[in-house]
Amino acid sequence: MLDAAMRILSLLLMAACALLSGCKEPASPRYVNKQFLFSFIAPKGWTVTEERTSSCLVSVMAQSGDCRFYICVSERPEDFLPTTSDFANCELVKEYVSEKLKGFNVSCRPSLLQGRRTYDAIYLRRVADENGDIRLQLVRQTFLPRGRLLYTMTSYVFGKNEDDFKAAYSSCDNDILRSQATFFLHQPPPAEKP
Repeated sequence: MLDAAMRILSLLLMAACALLSGCKEPASPRYVNKQFLFSFIAPKGWTVTEERTSSCLVSVMAQSGDCRFYICVSERPEDFLPTTSDFANCELVKEYVSEKLKGFNVSCRPSLLQGRRTYDAIYLRRVADENGDIRLQLVRQTFLPRGRLLYTMTSYVFGKNEDDFKAAYSSCDNDILRSQATFFLHQPPPAEKP
């Protein structure tokens, strides 16, 4: 009798678990770029758009209101991140950001994404808006080299001072970081044998 009661209880628990798991809100779909073999999950409710730009073979933006981040796939400059030295590569990142992106107060640190070495840069730059007014921009970028390609994840906020930047980032920073953590590089399909 106890055996039968335990079986019924087990079945009821499994049914309850199935019902509860069916009540979860659906997760955002995974964006997949088959040409450049990467994917990520945008934060729930964010829109994802894709375009080709003068500096990106593909630029993918995830956005919700003023919150946004970009993934740019470009050809990796020949002299960018060529060594296995984290110190040397960070110095090259700082030089690249200063010269090409007009950034200042650049910091760089090595990190890992999906087991691959990346370089995270945080810096400031001055940007003119549509009215010609100069605004201060705080930029956070992650550079991930893969063969001849460079995958760059970028998020930024505008502000006048450190308090402005803290307030702007607090609203969507966690969503952006969680989404960027889902970034995945896919392997190319195996070559067909002749």
